[in-house]
Amino acid sequence: MRLSKLSYYADFFISLAIIAVMASLAAVLPTWLRRGEWVLFVVAGALAWTFIEYLVHRWLYHHAPFFREMHDMHHNEPHAHIGAPPIIGIVLIFAIFYAPLLTVNAIAASGVTVGILIGYVGYMVVHHAAHYWSMPQSSWLYQLRRHHALHHHHAEDCNFGITTSLWDRVFGTAVQTSRATAPT
Repeated sequence: MRLSKLSYYADFFISLAIIAVMASLAAVLPTWLRRGEWVLFVVAGALAWTFIEYLVHRWLYHHAPFFREMHDMHHNEPHAHIGAPPIIGIVLIFAIFYAPLLTVNAIAASGVTVGILIGYVGYMVVHHAAHYWSMPQSSWLYQLRRHHALHHHHAEDCNFGITTSLWDRVFGTAVQTSRATAPT
C-alpha cells in the first residue's frame, strides 16, 4: 500500500524507541551475568532476523496473494513509499516472539525481541539505502544494494536477502552477474 512519508518512516523511529526502552530496562538487571545473558539473546535475535527476513521476502512477499500484490507494487515502483501500514510489523514481532518467550523467560523475551527489532531496523535502513542512496562501489552497503538490484532487475526468484546474502547462498537463490548492473 502507498504510504505517506510519515507512515513510511514511522516503524524505524518507533522501533528505535522500543529498543532504547528495553535496553534501558535490561541495563538495570541485578547482575552482570544477567546483563550478559540478555546481550546473548539480543545477538541470537539479530541473527534469527536474517533468516526471518529471507523467509518472509521469499515466501510471503512472493507467494501469498495479499502480500504478493502489495510487494508487486514495490517492484513496479521501487522509488515509491510502499509498504505495510506502520506498527503492524512491530506488533507481529511482539506477538510472535515476545509474548510466547515471556511465558518462559523474561530476559530471553526482551533480548530476542530487541535483537529482532535491531534486525528489522537494519532491514529498513538497508532497503531504503538500496533504493535512495548513492554510495561508493567498494562499500559493503553498495554490495547489498547490488544484490537487491539483481532481485528487482535480473529475476524476482533470486536474491531475497536484504541485510545479508547468506541465506540466498545457503538455499541456492543467490544470483550474481558478471556485467555491471546498475542498482536502483
